[in-house]
Amino acid sequence: MFIPHPAIPPFSRACARIVPTALFTAALSFSASAHDITDNFSVGATITGVLQHGEFSDASIKDQSQGTVVTDINVNFQPTDQDEFDLVVSFASGNGLNTVSPYSAHPPYADDLEDDLENINGRKRDYLLTAWYKHTFALSEDTSLGLTGGIIDATGYVDDNEYANDGVGQFMNQAFVNNTLMVPPAFDTGIAGELDISDRWSLRGVWMSTKNDVKRTYNYLAGQLGFHTESGNYRLVAQGTSSDFASPTGKKEGLFSIGLSLDQQINDTVGAFARFGWQDNDATVSHDALYSAGLNLNGKLWGRAGDEIGLGYAHLSGGNDVIEETDVMESYIKFQLSEYVDLSLDIQYPNEQKTGTADSKGFIYGARINAYF
Repeated sequence: MFIPHPAIPPFSRACARIVPTALFTAALSFSASAHDITDNFSVGATITGVLQHGEFSDASIKDQSQGTVVTDINVNFQPTDQDEFDLVVSFASGNGLNTVSPYSAHPPYADDLEDDLENINGRKRDYLLTAWYKHTFALSEDTSLGLTGGIIDATGYVDDNEYANDGVGQFMNQAFVNNTLMVPPAFDTGIAGELDISDRWSLRGVWMSTKNDVKRTYNYLAGQLGFHTESGNYRLVAQGTSSDFASPTGKKEGLFSIGLSLDQQINDTVGAFARFGWQDNDATVSHDALYSAGLNLNGKLWGRAGDEIGLGYAHLSGGNDVIEETDVMESYIKFQLSEYVDLSLDIQYPNEQKTGTADSKGFIYGARINAYF
């Protein structure tokens, strides 16, 4: 994908700041490396360092570099083949460019950062992301049903994608992590069901009770039907909420959207993905349609199977608020430095048109390093 860009020095300066800092953090963390403590009890961690430099056309937002370091810790216990307990906590220092970026629906780094991890969803809970119990019923030799309850993340059950679903290891912009018309809620009370029929079909269902941007409690429901082949996954997703959102008429309305999340491995070195979504606009919504697609190139092309390149483009039609349309382009290259460390270099070009104002566009250059345990 070709993205026109200005001179490279700002990106070089950004890399020069983030890479040594994140490498130092990763190196220190190896002394506390976690592992499988027993056959059914494990503790793992990921430390991520990110620095992004943004150059925005909006004169009120100065060009700047911002960074963040995030530590995720996962504890998992499986006392039997049918039972599983899981807990995730996260700590972050810094909010990156997310708090200054003019693209609120598409933050340039799609992870939960410092402000996100305090008073999560207005519940007066800090740092604890998920804590759930799952029991799996074997209905037949090739059919199983898993039921999960607790503090859950709906993105773990719906809107998944092989090549565009991980802000820590793949694309950094939210546009290529989830369907941004209606990002499934996370880190609140809920129940999820997972029905798997052979290797071909899957059915997912999620209910959650959480809060919206104005701290109003609402119910969320989602379902996903999946068809799977040896090389591809095709998913139909429907999401809806209770009538607890503002609308242009002043009434409280619900949200409803349907979408597709598709990924296909074309050959040993090339994969493709696409997301499409449409949203009802009874409530006030920033966008009502999403079309995105991209490619994943495996490092086998240049003799390094652990490396990869991601290329993505997303177009969103404006809803019934002030946004007319949004375009986001992003590309990244990830280098697998060792079994436990990878480094990604990333460039984004968002362009958003709003009613009565000049286009808001810019370039965001990023470097991200992960240490896994």
